[in-house]
Amino acid sequence: MRAAALTADAHRLVITGARIPSGDALSVLLAGRRIWTVRAPEPDDAGVLAIDWPPALAERLAGRARLAVEHAGVEVAADTVAIDDDGTEFDLSEPGTGIPQVVNKWGRIARSFEGRDAALIEQVLDEAEHLIQVLRRTLGVELFVTGGTLLGPVRNGRIMAHDDDADLAYLSEHTNPSDVVLESFRIERTLAAQGYEVVRHSSGHLQLMFPGGTVTDRFYLDIFTYFECDGWFYGTFHARERADAVTIQPLKPLPVNGRLLPGPAEPAQLLAAIYGPSWEVPDPTFTFVTPPAAFRRYYWWLNHFDVDRENWEDHHRAEIEGGPALAPSDLVRTTAEHLPPSSTVLDLGCGLGADARYLADRGHRVLAVDYSRPALAWAQDNLAQGDGAVHFERANLTMARHALHLRKRCAQLDGTVHVHANHLFNALSPLGWDTTLMLIKHLLAAPGSRAFLEVGVAGAEGSASWTEYQPVDWTRFREQLRRYSLSAEEQDDDGAGAATGRRVLVRREKA
Repeated sequence: MRAAALTADAHRLVITGARIPSGDALSVLLAGRRIWTVRAPEPDDAGVLAIDWPPALAERLAGRARLAVEHAGVEVAADTVAIDDDGTEFDLSEPGTGIPQVVNKWGRIARSFEGRDAALIEQVLDEAEHLIQVLRRTLGVELFVTGGTLLGPVRNGRIMAHDDDADLAYLSEHTNPSDVVLESFRIERTLAAQGYEVVRHSSGHLQLMFPGGTVTDRFYLDIFTYFECDGWFYGTFHARERADAVTIQPLKPLPVNGRLLPGPAEPAQLLAAIYGPSWEVPDPTFTFVTPPAAFRRYYWWLNHFDVDRENWEDHHRAEIEGGPALAPSDLVRTTAEHLPPSSTVLDLGCGLGADARYLADRGHRVLAVDYSRPALAWAQDNLAQGDGAVHFERANLTMARHALHLRKRCAQLDGTVHVHANHLFNALSPLGWDTTLMLIKHLLAAPGSRAFLEVGVAGAEGSASWTEYQPVDWTRFREQLRRYSLSAEEQDDDGAGAATGRRVLVRREKA
């Protein structure tokens, strides 16, 4: 029997001559390692299977790749393909650590426990046990395993090899979403006081990061908020079932990799709520499909504050690994020309800090903020320079709490505070736009304060695998400025008014 042929480019994988029933699971291997599992599509009239790469992987593919496809555990096609003219061999690994990566159930590029040192998994479980004790002791909150950390142990007593985190949850005593949110923020403050590095995904989802280096993480733990409201059970961020169909308490011990961790009273009920009725059958192609009724409630009750952070952090790690180009932007050059001597500047979305350092080197004081942790860590180590002229701090501009904190920080700075933001609005969600414009409006109330903004309106701005990073609608942007009583004077002295970008000087309109 002749082997099937395999070809690929930056857009799709093509298999010719393989008889694979549509809907069957196919595993795609890179250099002998599974990186993605997908359902076989319907073949065309010639029997050819064409499978589009997930956007997150398509954006990374380059050079030459040793690819293979397996069906039912048997290799059906394999070849070394040239994705582009770059002769290097493609390697899907995390920048900064070299840890192998895969396409996860969200379609993102992520780490996998598969093939990794067993000691790492034990470290994850050690930290999970410690975290359970911390919240029980400090707040009386009882955590239990959920998600993939429940699914694997219920099936065979062990963490699933392809999982990339550890999932914990608690059942809130509150039934009003507002009280549920306040409880989550109390938990966050308590964990921060205990020394944990906490990233908030939503008002019902916390992530605890365990750094492995200056710009990398060894692993993380998720804490999901579960609650009941009006007779329904909500398991952040996906599940919504009748409350009498999901029994969480009393918690009971569950064997996990040879140790006992708290689990729900009826694991099968919770797993059905999360993964559907066929949860018992392993499905490497599984993806979450959140019911619209659940999505609406989670968004309006708990929102989502972590849009594209992981994409930006991966992007910054890759820049750091390749040696960052620290050329100042055209916007910051224009900003520096218009600032009074010894000004104070708030740099929103500073990235690796090149623009902030440029302003500091010209005698200005800069508070530079971003939500990308590796970018800030690198900037602090390499650009702060101990002169006190530039400070790098973490701020998530989709969160009103962080914006209010920035208002307080700016009030503590000397003199009028000007704002600098280079392509920031291309990366913000609608919530982020509102929060940021409200902050800018407040700061521009000071006499003489101005904001220097640039947005990308066309060209290469944007990315298919990113939620919000995209060109800005210029008309909408100006309307949003007017909505917050901000006037924009377009600057095009050096081409900023060209088709791909718009640069504006923003002032607050007089009442």
